[in-house]
Amino acid sequence: MENLIEELKNVIKGEVLTDDKSLEHYSTDGSVFEMKPWAIVLPKDKNDIINLVKFISKKKITANEEIKSRLSITSRGKATDQAGGPINDGIILRFPGYLDKILEIGEDFVRVEPGVIWSDLFDKLASSNRYIPAYPASYKFATLGGGVANNCGGEKTVKYGSMRDWVESLKIVIASGEEIEVKKISQKEVLQKQSQDNFEGEIYRQMSDLIVSNFNLINNYQPKANKISTGYWLKDIIDDDNNFDLTKLITGSQGTLGIITEIKLKTILRAPKTALMVLAFDDLAKAGQASYELLKTKPSALEFVDKFVIDITRRAEPELLNVFSQEFLNSKLLVLVEFEGENQQAIKPMMEEAKKIAQPLAKALVETYDEKEENDLWAVRRSAAVLAEKPYHNKAALPFIEDSAVPPENLAKYLTSIYEIMNKYKLDFSVWGHAGNGNLHLQPFLNLADSADRDKLFKIADEVYKLAISLGGVISAEHNDGLMRSPFLREEFGPLYNLFVEVKKIFDPENIFNPHKKIDVDIDFSKRYLRHNYDIPDFGVKPNKS
Repeated sequence: MENLIEELKNVIKGEVLTDDKSLEHYSTDGSVFEMKPWAIVLPKDKNDIINLVKFISKKKITANEEIKSRLSITSRGKATDQAGGPINDGIILRFPGYLDKILEIGEDFVRVEPGVIWSDLFDKLASSNRYIPAYPASYKFATLGGGVANNCGGEKTVKYGSMRDWVESLKIVIASGEEIEVKKISQKEVLQKQSQDNFEGEIYRQMSDLIVSNFNLINNYQPKANKISTGYWLKDIIDDDNNFDLTKLITGSQGTLGIITEIKLKTILRAPKTALMVLAFDDLAKAGQASYELLKTKPSALEFVDKFVIDITRRAEPELLNVFSQEFLNSKLLVLVEFEGENQQAIKPMMEEAKKIAQPLAKALVETYDEKEENDLWAVRRSAAVLAEKPYHNKAALPFIEDSAVPPENLAKYLTSIYEIMNKYKLDFSVWGHAGNGNLHLQPFLNLADSADRDKLFKIADEVYKLAISLGGVISAEHNDGLMRSPFLREEFGPLYNLFVEVKKIFDPENIFNPHKKIDVDIDFSKRYLRHNYDIPDFGVKPNKS
């Protein structure tokens, strides 16, 4: 690889890192996997990305089979991904540090480079009181590029949808080395694209044929869950007015179809006023039923945490629980329901309707219109992911079944069945998440250094994923596929999976973009890259130029 590295350094204006410390650092993300790259590229500008794609494409033609398999490019933001999406054995293309500029803030939109950190953008938007409600829980250190790649979501998704609903246009470097822009275009514009004698034209010709020829298949085999970040999204590329929009596909494609260089997103005003109700349950079925019925009140957030999260909080940061009475702290599950509006008078009818629904089912409830009290009540839910990372009896809460989702009407059945599976394996576990989307963040406590626990991991995943699929759900609602879930996509999507294979061939015929994700990986491959320990990465450090 030495000669290849020297050639690579000659085509990149930014930095190329190949030292052992860097390669080790970039071999992991927030997942249970470890995969060592052979080089890290810190691109100085988009021309570096274009030159890198052309370089790898050219080398693929003459390389021997051993080297050819490692001639690939995997984009990476801050690597908060929990499924092994931004790791690979080829080149890692890291964005924070150079391509992290806020390019334009318009009246109702922003244009950014992919390395921009969510919280940095929100700081800039604060003066206009605008934001993008698809932000993930990791917004303080995650990148916008990663959010688009994974089709991220969070606590506001129940009302506002996930990232795919907020993307207006994307600039991407495709396999030919061209940078193209994708956005919603008319049928006339599609025909103009199809007439082009280049790779972009070929993409539009083949994608149009694929969508039209398989229209019924695409619509019949999409899962019924209301939040989906698995596979390739094909359903809404052609809308009811015959507009054609490839941003729907690229968002959530996890860097497997091209490299994002620029993002344009819609923004909205933050609501002037919010109110919060917290419900306590000892019956999981009643908690699931209440969560589903509360959807009719149109909450802006509908979240939950279980008793194990409360117990972890009691050990790690007990002061966060001071706002709750013992009746709440001794409950099996807490559900948080938020409403927003112009003022308290506008919100009150929604709160009253929610109370009528909840009181017959919950054992206790508390409500507030006070901002400080709301923040205090929210703290245990918003700290759940961080608190769950605390070691417990030499085990760690591992993210491998942490993002499945079912239609909200099936949440009660799903929750009770999940508890049965965890009890069968005699596992401690924590569960929290987005009740309004039927989306569970479930993390069993296992020790990756223990061979018995390593053997359990994929068995548990198989059982939990099959359960979610049987209830019309998905194996990932907002964290995407990566090495963890890609092997299960055929089971989730049935014959639709074959279309995913065709999509990858259309966009990436030489398989240079983030291989071993979505369609070209099986369980045995992923098992090979399981870590033997699980140290939580330090995502909070601001990126620098080195």
